[in-house]
Amino acid sequence: MPIFHFKQLGGENQTKRKAISVAQRSLEDFQPAQEKQSSEWLSSIKVIENEVNNQIRSFQHYIREIKDSSIRFEELTKMFRLGEISENIYRVLLEELSNDLSPSIEEIFRIRENLELLKARAKIEWAKEKVSISGFEMKEARKISGENVYSREIYSPVNRWQEIISKIDSALLSLTFEEELSIIERYLLITREKNISERSKNFEEAKRICQQRLNILSEKWSAVRRDKINQIMDLELKASQLRDEIKEIEVRFAVGEISKNTYESKVSVLQGSLRKMEKEISEIRGYIDEIDLKIFRISELLGKLNEKGK
Repeated sequence: MPIFHFKQLGGENQTKRKAISVAQRSLEDFQPAQEKQSSEWLSSIKVIENEVNNQIRSFQHYIREIKDSSIRFEELTKMFRLGEISENIYRVLLEELSNDLSPSIEEIFRIRENLELLKARAKIEWAKEKVSISGFEMKEARKISGENVYSREIYSPVNRWQEIISKIDSALLSLTFEEELSIIERYLLITREKNISERSKNFEEAKRICQQRLNILSEKWSAVRRDKINQIMDLELKASQLRDEIKEIEVRFAVGEISKNTYESKVSVLQGSLRKMEKEISEIRGYIDEIDLKIFRISELLGKLNEKGK
């Protein structure tokens, strides 16, 4: 009897060992496939990540250069207007600054195109990875790993691609709407002063990008402009209400309904609010006029350069 019991226990242990062995083989078969998949997407992401980081560093470098040059341009123009330097000196220094600035602007245009291309590629990979995640994969992964390691692995490519897209967006937005318009105008003004033979070999490509960016910025400006006009209308309505309140207080004071101190106190507060509102309206109108004029000048410059190039 004891011998039979020992054999029964031995049989149970053997069955357990077989079950464990089968589970281990399943896990071993699964892991190499996962390691291969992980290795493939990691390699793909790292290549694009490195390229994105290099392009962003260059983009930021040229933005700094252009901003520094713009400050020097403004100072040079100020000195000339104040009569601190002669016209000859002004023209010599202007040409030097222009020669330094023009290649930097062309590089900005080129790098922007590269970043837009990398962003498009990252979006395609992001969409592909997102679609590949199925409920079945997640369910099976949780069965095999109590810590949901594979679950994190599946989501990791999606997150990494999203991070790359966000990084590119952040870099491109570091150049504001107004700054980009100013850079395009400055480049076209510099180019206009040069003979066709003096223009860089990248000019035609840069001009194409200028036109493309102007179209995009103009479309963006149309939406912003509508919002600004609506903002002005709201402020003008509030300003009109304030004027009516001031008139009402003046009438009440005139008929002796309120004292002079009350009148002066209320009018002073209302007039202060009205002045602030009128200033805001004036600033918004000035901003609209400035951007409208800048877009018009750029369009005109592009038209003239296209005529000269024919």
